[in-house]
Amino acid sequence: MGTDPRLPPPPVSGLISLGGAPGPQRVDRMPERRVVLIGIVGAAGFVAAAVIVSLTGPAGSGTWLPLHLALAGGAGLAIAALVPHFTISLAGARPAPGRFRLVGLALIAGGAATIAVAFPRGLTQAGLVGASAYLAGIVTSAATAFIPARAGLGRRFGVVEVAYGLALANAAFAVGLAILRLGYVESLGGAWLGLKPAHAWLNLVGFVSLVVAATLIHLYPTVVGSRIRSRPALVVLVAGVGLGAPITALGHTVAWAPLAQVGALSVVAGAAALALVAVGSWSGRGTWTTDPAWHRLTIGHLSAAVGWFVIGTAILCADLLTYGVRPAGWSLQHTIGPLIIGWVMQALVGAWSHLVPSVGPGDAARHALQRRELARGATVRLVAWNIGAALVTIGSFASGWMGFAGAATAGATMLASIALLGRSCAVRGE
Repeated sequence: MGTDPRLPPPPVSGLISLGGAPGPQRVDRMPERRVVLIGIVGAAGFVAAAVIVSLTGPAGSGTWLPLHLALAGGAGLAIAALVPHFTISLAGARPAPGRFRLVGLALIAGGAATIAVAFPRGLTQAGLVGASAYLAGIVTSAATAFIPARAGLGRRFGVVEVAYGLALANAAFAVGLAILRLGYVESLGGAWLGLKPAHAWLNLVGFVSLVVAATLIHLYPTVVGSRIRSRPALVVLVAGVGLGAPITALGHTVAWAPLAQVGALSVVAGAAALALVAVGSWSGRGTWTTDPAWHRLTIGHLSAAVGWFVIGTAILCADLLTYGVRPAGWSLQHTIGPLIIGWVMQALVGAWSHLVPSVGPGDAARHALQRRELARGATVRLVAWNIGAALVTIGSFASGWMGFAGAATAGATMLASIALLGRSCAVRGE
């Protein structure tokens, strides 16, 4: 029997939870679910390393090493694990073979780790190898995301695919600048003053933030129990963040402040559009009757993350409008609280807290135990996380104790969340 064309298509949230549309030929989703779990656990390992390095402060580490571990390692590995999963789920397609997915994860993890070791020690050749491996991992992950989706029979959500494509392109350019920095450090000279913020904008905003924002287009309604809808704001979100970041990067590269400022304003518009999408989803939210702490944790983390994204991009834009393309117009210190802790890392924890007991390996009994483990101390962790992000943000503008207290609070909360992730992965169903 065929499907009645008068009936609406199934909600995309169902596809996300089940890992693809059902059909006459059953597809074994377990290998794909294992790959997703491996990527999430690996990402958590990089985040834990970033927190430890940041709090213990090895000599000469500064902010570069923990930020590299958190973004290139943690966020990059999570993106490589989740983007292919979401694209094939939205398209109702068969996933790429697990061995190809694992190759992409291994290249990104190995590349990020190699750079973390090589760059601070001036090991140029090793750093180039690591950066090249990372770039190869991005290409591999892109292939496993988009090629299988072409054959999908389910509902497509084109704006998300466009966002992912733009994000991966921005990542490739960001890694290209890093390779340029490693290979031609002496000849670049003062040119790196413009290329460094360009690399940061492409990586933090054009790649990581765009993937997180695009993922929340379908993940946030799923978490709050709403329907996924096409909205005009989605175009503003994808165009604003996906194109605004490279425009700002180009403005820094050519040292033309008006161009960089236009790009930054576009990014703020994109962040505001994501907030509108979240508000629209929240207005149609469902009522949950089970696992209240787990729902409070996942909804709270993702909702707060969206707010921090708006705040963080507004701070970036304000700095750029005030100081132009001078070094003061791009401050890593100002981004750590709102964009790293409040936005990217909080969204990552909110996402894995939802996904591990939803699409991870295991039966219903195991997933119920995982939800219970992940929800331990939900309210306390939510409050502590966002207080820590606020203190780090305020402390970046004023000297004193706030920055250190915020970093310690947020760091301890992150480590607690990672420990609970480990506990949830170890539980077994009855």
